[in-house]
Amino acid sequence: MITRVNNITPINNKNNSFILGQLTADYADGTTITSIAVTSTQTALKDGDKFIIAGQVFTVGADAAAASTSITVDSVLLSIPIDIGDNIEINQDNLFVQYQRKTEGTIAGMLVQERDFGPINYIDPVYSIIGVDPTYVKILPRDFMINDDGGNEALEFKDGTNTGLIVGATAQEMIATVNIPYGTTATEVTIWGSSTGRTVEVYEASIAANGIGSAIGTGTSNGSAISITSTTATTTNYLVVLVKVTLTSQRVYGGKVTLTQN
Repeated sequence: MITRVNNITPINNKNNSFILGQLTADYADGTTITSIAVTSTQTALKDGDKFIIAGQVFTVGADAAAASTSITVDSVLLSIPIDIGDNIEINQDNLFVQYQRKTEGTIAGMLVQERDFGPINYIDPVYSIIGVDPTYVKILPRDFMINDDGGNEALEFKDGTNTGLIVGATAQEMIATVNIPYGTTATEVTIWGSSTGRTVEVYEASIAANGIGSAIGTGTSNGSAISITSTTATTTNYLVVLVKVTLTSQRVYGGKVTLTQN
């Protein structure tokens, strides 16, 4: 880096181009730089911001407050010399892309990338959010109850070497009720159990009406996906999953409802 006294033309933003500042040092081509000396910057800069000097693109490497006289940049090998007095300008090509389709930088402090906005990821046509299950719903042991076959025996959860739900009487069967999240469609149901041949029937029911109608899908408790009539979430519907165990020793571990986004 070479520093010298030189007249620097006062900043004049023109041609719809925003000038952040001007260089106060010379940098020869072939030089690798990680910071540049500048006049007092016109605005604060954030890590990842882009600007150009003499046609070469630079990426800000660390936040810099307004009126800074040095800007940290990602390591770059200069392909041309840049000199005292050269303008530090907004990269108009990058500005156009980011204005139209925002693929980098931040919004309200949340990181933006090509397919991510903070915790949200989008790969057409599926949105995924960290901490949220957007394409499936687990059917947990707590979601099951017994049907009205048999007496009033309750379900039990075995917590020994062998785990899972069991019925209290052979006449009983297990029923799980599962909500279909707003904006999704249920397409498959999977049930896992110790006895893989138990019949599983799936129904659509309503919190506002009596009855469950005919099964919309049938399979077994072997962990294979059971295709069901595609059932789009409404303000009142839910799924009823009936597992037809036949012995008190047959354990059900749980299940899953597969979803597509509408």
